[in-house]
Amino acid sequence: MAVTLKDIAKTVGVGKSTVSRVLNGTPNPIKISEDTSQKILHIAKKMGYQPNAAARALTTRKTGHIGFILSDNVTDGWENVYFARQFSGVEEVCRKRGYGLNTSMYNLFNIDSFVFPKKVSQKSVDGLILVGYVEGAVVHRFREFEIPCVCIGDNHEVSALVPTISSDVVDGLYKAIQYASKMGHQRIMYDSGPHYRDREVARLLIRLTVENPETSHCKVMLADIPQNTGDYNEAKPLIEYWIGLPETQRPTVVIASDQVLAAFLKEMRKRGLQCPEDISLISSCDTHLCEFADPPLTAIYQDLRRLGRVAVNMLIDHLEKDKPLTPEMSRNDFKCELIIRESCIAAGKVQ
Repeated sequence: MAVTLKDIAKTVGVGKSTVSRVLNGTPNPIKISEDTSQKILHIAKKMGYQPNAAARALTTRKTGHIGFILSDNVTDGWENVYFARQFSGVEEVCRKRGYGLNTSMYNLFNIDSFVFPKKVSQKSVDGLILVGYVEGAVVHRFREFEIPCVCIGDNHEVSALVPTISSDVVDGLYKAIQYASKMGHQRIMYDSGPHYRDREVARLLIRLTVENPETSHCKVMLADIPQNTGDYNEAKPLIEYWIGLPETQRPTVVIASDQVLAAFLKEMRKRGLQCPEDISLISSCDTHLCEFADPPLTAIYQDLRRLGRVAVNMLIDHLEKDKPLTPEMSRNDFKCELIIRESCIAAGKVQ
């Protein structure tokens, strides 16, 4: 039988309400002596008392649970390694700090089709970690319910509303440009992705490439693909676009996501092309798809688990220590590293 407040009260010789106030830390106009408080805590521990989570939530208005919500427009969903690694970091911290973790997938991309999670609106979680592309209008909806949020990713649409935690994506991509330049490549194509922030990153990358003397001789062109998906479906139109360019203008390096390049390699073989002899490839994110591709893909590594840990620690510190949780606390400067594998070789004679 589970130990109850009534059992502890009977053993100590006080009222049930006194035990409740001591164990829950509830303010009380009638002072409870230090000796009585310590006795209650000692007996509760000795008897193996475990608080009822639902009852405690009613008293403290805290559930002890964090919500992890992934946008349902993410290709592969929970099987997507990129977001699974972020989740792993969040779960590690929640376990260490004694929080449960609720997971959900919802449409966080379009407010018109967004269905607000019923249990979230009932305040069944103390705070939320949002991942994947999130529109500002959706974050406004969460704020209406006074649910604190932290967003993992450099989504500037929400950066004025909640803290965002991300790697310095532009710095990572520029490391890839520097590497390609040192290998003698001058024409580089970047498949940026479908969102506004992706295009903004592309503009910053091009400007950085032009302004830096080390890479100013390189031309970074963007893949002109209608209805860019940024996933496996992008590979076929991307290679057709590359083939359709005049041979003297074709980029010798293509930078795209791990999913795009995994499928791109397959499309290359169908057309009798080889990597890296015909095209050198660099993945914009390092996952197992890159490691086990043939050939293994040079890739930009981000410590995604660390992003998850930082985001949820920030959220829990706000909940437990009343630390601020404002957009000014955003950290989007975590450094990336270029992992060199076999998908790039030195350029031949530049045309």
